[in-house]
Amino acid sequence: MALLVGLLVNRVLTPPLLSNAQLAEQGLFVYDVPRKIQDFNLLDHEGKPFANSQLVGQWSMVFFGYTTCPDVCPLTLAAIRQFKQLMQEKDSALPIQVTFITVDPQRDTPEKLAAYVHYFGDDYLGVTGAYIDIFTFARQLNVAFGYQPVENGDYLVSHSGEIMLINPNGDFHGFFKLPHSPERMAANFSAVLGTWQ
Repeated sequence: MALLVGLLVNRVLTPPLLSNAQLAEQGLFVYDVPRKIQDFNLLDHEGKPFANSQLVGQWSMVFFGYTTCPDVCPLTLAAIRQFKQLMQEKDSALPIQVTFITVDPQRDTPEKLAAYVHYFGDDYLGVTGAYIDIFTFARQLNVAFGYQPVENGDYLVSHSGEIMLINPNGDFHGFFKLPHSPERMAANFSAVLGTWQ
């Protein structure tokens, strides 16, 4: 009897194993073989180097955007915050690093990035660097962005809305597609954790 109860509890608490095709249908594209990330060198919002080594040792969610983004960026970072809360309720010891990389390094100073990311989470990292370094890193993660002039001489930045998922080995594991539902993201990520190594 105890064995049956144990099996039932295990079945209820264990997330279902989903194929990569099933995950993709639910909004998380996972590579069959995670992609290696070539060396890159950027700076975090404290002026410290941010390179490949900062992506090793924990799951990382990387999002490219800019602090004056009127819609996609704040909505996405809020969804990530809710996702993290859901995951911490399941496992408070699970480290998940959130990194916001600016696609507008001309206007997004380290100070501005720090204030922006800390609004969403005290442990979030804001990252900047030279345009070419950001562009090169973004291309590795299949992130596109471009600049659109507006009437007053200013500009807007168009950019991808996906959230990149980096595994604890520092490899590009996959990405969460729009729209971002924290509950669906948590369910999909739990399924990935169930098959991780």
